[in-house]
Amino acid sequence: ITDERLLRVFTFQALYVGVPPKKALAAYAVIAYMDTVAGVYFPRGGMRALPDAMAAAARDAGVEFHYNAPVSTLERSGARVTAVRTVTGERFPADAVILTTELPDTYRLLGRTPRRLLRLRPAPSAVVAHIGCRAPEPTVDPSHHTILFGDAWDRTFDEIIDQGRPMADPSLLVTRPTLGDPTLAPSGRDLLYVLAPAPNMAVGHKDWDAESAAYTDHMLAAVQSRMPHLGEDAELLHVTTPMDWARQGMVAGTPFALSHTFGQTGPFRPGNTVRGIDNAVLAGSSTVPGVGIPTAIVSGRLAADRV
Repeated sequence: ITDERLLRVFTFQALYVGVPPKKALAAYAVIAYMDTVAGVYFPRGGMRALPDAMAAAARDAGVEFHYNAPVSTLERSGARVTAVRTVTGERFPADAVILTTELPDTYRLLGRTPRRLLRLRPAPSAVVAHIGCRAPEPTVDPSHHTILFGDAWDRTFDEIIDQGRPMADPSLLVTRPTLGDPTLAPSGRDLLYVLAPAPNMAVGHKDWDAESAAYTDHMLAAVQSRMPHLGEDAELLHVTTPMDWARQGMVAGTPFALSHTFGQTGPFRPGNTVRGIDNAVLAGSSTVPGVGIPTAIVSGRLAADRV
């Protein structure tokens, strides 16, 4: 491929797994294949419809859920976890446990931190703005995903990953979920979210609480220049920054867990068992197979097979 536009379209997705396109493993070209050939699926009711459906199926199978009860400690006897204690004072005896927490929390609860030759490297983060606006005219291109590329392509990744600075000339992912599910917005309205890759808080030192409004305006101005209907009766509904991800307990303020560098991919990624603990299994984006909703679901299946 020699066309610069096609090169960007087929490599931009590497950021989803936390690496710049020029350093991504060739295997990640499968993401572009799924985007452009296999197709992307969107559940009616939004992405939360998937965990809601799984929770309903689990409930029907007899599973009990305890919300707003963070785990404080895991009781152990030798190499086995014997009970789970919560901050609310409850105690649940356990034959086996599956942990989907961030790795540092997981290892703290288990009292085990595996030794690694290389330190774990978190993926870049993202600023996500959710916007309500007037529905576009039928003549507007009906795309669920639109990628808007800035001119400073190579500099963008250097800013995010090496310099720890937000993109000066942002490349953005614009998603329009109401195209697949109009019930997500009132009649005549559209729902969009705009995602800008951003440095994680391990390398970036921006005061997002103080500066998120200005950076969001910068992002939306870049979108409105190429998608004019976004500016029609637009209402900024919600913004999530790396600081917000960190407040939710995500390490380094990134929702993408560990970057998929060579040393953190496949057999080199933290496994779903912990040496020295016989009845604990890990799941989620920080373990195998990796980042993303489909792979996190696969990790759950792998964990179930391990128990």
